[in-house]
Amino acid sequence: MRYLALDLGRKRIGLALSDETGLISSPAGVIQVRHSEQVFTEIESLVKQNEVGKLIIGLPIQLNGREGIEAERARVFAAELGGRISVPVDFMDERLSSVEAERRLIDSGKRGQKIRDNIDATAAALILQTYLDRERRRK
Repeated sequence: MRYLALDLGRKRIGLALSDETGLISSPAGVIQVRHSEQVFTEIESLVKQNEVGKLIIGLPIQLNGREGIEAERARVFAAELGGRISVPVDFMDERLSSVEAERRLIDSGKRGQKIRDNIDATAAALILQTYLDRERRRK
């Protein structure tokens, strides 16, 4: 089964896709947020084009373990999206995913604009890989 992960942001949404076996995640670009209808349409299209079986949304849990305003925003987004697509939606704690993504991009030699251009999709790939690894351990 193929998975699609979203790292939600107010201006951009990072995307990551798994391989067909659901073992490996890869960055898959970003959606530039203009309005909600456009975002939902683009995600619906990605789900269909890539034959996605499950959607994973990064849930921004605070460092103290509580859900704040951004987590509530992610849950509302997921509920709206879930009413439009026919695949299940799940959440994955995304704490510090952007920090880790930036570190990995710097370690790979990227700088400045290259980091900004890739950080959202890289964070989504980290969120998805964490989810896939967790699911594999559960089996």
